Amino acid sequence: MTDSNPYESSQRNLWYPGHMLKAEVAMKESLSLVDLVVILLDARAPLSTRNPRLERRLIQKPHALIANKADLSNAGQNRKWKEWFEANGEPVDFLDSAHLKHPEVLAAHWKSLVMQLRAERGVTRPLMRPVRMMIVGIPNIGKSTLVNRLKAKNVAKVANKPGVTRSNQWVKLAGNEVELLDTPGVLWPQLRDKEHELLLTALGNIPDDTTDPVITASFVIQRLKQLPIKNPLRALDLPEIPDDPQELLEALALRRGMLLPGGKPSLPNAAQGFLKDFRAGTLGYFTLENPPAKPAQNSAVPSDAE
Repeated sequence: MTDSNPYESSQRNLWYPGHMLKAEVAMKESLSLVDLVVILLDARAPLSTRNPRLERRLIQKPHALIANKADLSNAGQNRKWKEWFEANGEPVDFLDSAHLKHPEVLAAHWKSLVMQLRAERGVTRPLMRPVRMMIVGIPNIGKSTLVNRLKAKNVAKVANKPGVTRSNQWVKLAGNEVELLDTPGVLWPQLRDKEHELLLTALGNIPDDTTDPVITASFVIQRLKQLPIKNPLRALDLPEIPDDPQELLEALALRRGMLLPGGKPSLPNAAQGFLKDFRAGTLGYFTLENPPAKPAQNSAVPSDAE
């Protein structure tokens, strides 16, 4: 953002439903059953969509990183993030789980990784059961969509809103040679700051009704205008792009006929429409977070407050 942070003093909503704590407990109990943990991130904000609490407390197994929704992020930034993670010792695959063309290749890759890790540990006995993996991530990051693509049928509930999957479910893949545990999306009780909360709301990881959509949309507008991209909001097809985010939303409401009684522009409706367009990629493909200047000292997991 800017040196003058308009969100610094804003109160956070701390969205953390009770089922998330239960989900953490269930994941910890299931951890001993799996050989590999697959961690999903959002390619538009890879570090901010990574749950540090979950990984510090639960992920003691080898893991693989997937940056999902790469079809909605900036391709050049994807390459920079891939380089950053690799420099940090964590290879990452960027993909679009909703349109994964060869899901069987991904399942085979994970199985091969497990076998490689067993060999590196000096394990020589054959594995007399399917390879077992757990897939984790924050809400609405695409876990169930990925599971359904891997399985080639809808076995996991999917919706374009957070909090749909509420319990663990095992799914068999690759001719029953791989078993994948789909888990509920889990946030952590306290995010870094209000900007972090607004970022996750903008990406759809936190329900829209926890924050005024005008505030969330204004946050995204400011982020987009800070990107090194010429006219990032040109897809709105406005005669001019006002500097003030709320003036922009007002112009958008007038342009789209989103009016209140008396002809006053409806900022909430304009904000909701803007966020819908942003999430669908209608405005363009943007990455809202840059890789840190240096690789992390010990782990790519950010040290958010708990």
